[in-house]
Amino acid sequence: MAHYRMDSEEEALFRSYPYALYFVQSPSTISHATSNTHVVQSPNFLHSSSRGSNNSFLQETKKKYTSRDHDHVLEDGEKCGVLINMKKGVDCEEDEDEEEEEYYGYGEKNGGWIKYLSFSYSNSGWWVLLQLSWRFMLSLIVALIVFYVAAKPPPPTISLKVARIRQFRLGEGVDASGVTTKLLSCNSSMDLIIDNNSKLFGLHIHPPTTQLFFGHLPLAMSQTQGGELYAGSHDLIMLKLSIGTRNKPIYGAGRNMQDLLESREGLPLVIRVSLRSSFHVIWGLFKPKFHHQAQCLVVLTDKYDKKHRTQVYKSTCTINN
Repeated sequence: MAHYRMDSEEEALFRSYPYALYFVQSPSTISHATSNTHVVQSPNFLHSSSRGSNNSFLQETKKKYTSRDHDHVLEDGEKCGVLINMKKGVDCEEDEDEEEEEYYGYGEKNGGWIKYLSFSYSNSGWWVLLQLSWRFMLSLIVALIVFYVAAKPPPPTISLKVARIRQFRLGEGVDASGVTTKLLSCNSSMDLIIDNNSKLFGLHIHPPTTQLFFGHLPLAMSQTQGGELYAGSHDLIMLKLSIGTRNKPIYGAGRNMQDLLESREGLPLVIRVSLRSSFHVIWGLFKPKFHHQAQCLVVLTDKYDKKHRTQVYKSTCTINN
């Protein structure tokens, strides 16, 4: 193979060019080597270890892309309204139509039930009537709730007063089994006053329950007979309550009660009244209920007031709503 000798210009070009070069000699004759010799870049120049060579190639490629293709991307992006890399042969308007179809398809899949609340779903008269009906019912419910909140009735005012204790006597006797013990006979009455503070609604009162205690020992219990009581709007009523027992065996507590009744301190007794009331608002749709507990502490003596036909006592009453 004939050797080719480079002249001074080619040698300078070879040294200054950053990539590896090699020469291909035409196989014709040595005399035509200069005219047929081609300078070819090595196919491995992209994998060169020289960092400067790679960077210079990337920068040159980027400049070429910027000068030709970037203007085309910007022009297409302005037409679409966003700066994106468009695919060749794809129209921007078609992409927008496809995205819009996908969006509405998603809405039908996930929120399709909303269309059943619209008049435009069907032209049938039954469908229009159904839409009007549920809208009317919803408006009515909202209006009733607002009315109840605005006109909510206040709780009634309860007061209790011991009117008299006609009899309270501890006698000697025997129970049903023949055991000797103290027997209690008593009868007392109370005044229960109920004030309905509502100016719009009537108050329904359940029959109250009355109990008599000595300490924790129950002595008597009674419940007012009859049905439900009624107090009109902004009305006040008074109930007469009574409680008593006859010949009730007291056993061990009888002697202690007798001693307290005859002493200066007096015999402490407790009267408790339980009461429930309620309002029927909007034909009973709302029923606010109230529970009341009234308690009276009574200190009883063995003296008797003939003028008022009662035994002498002192009482203090409290109310818990």
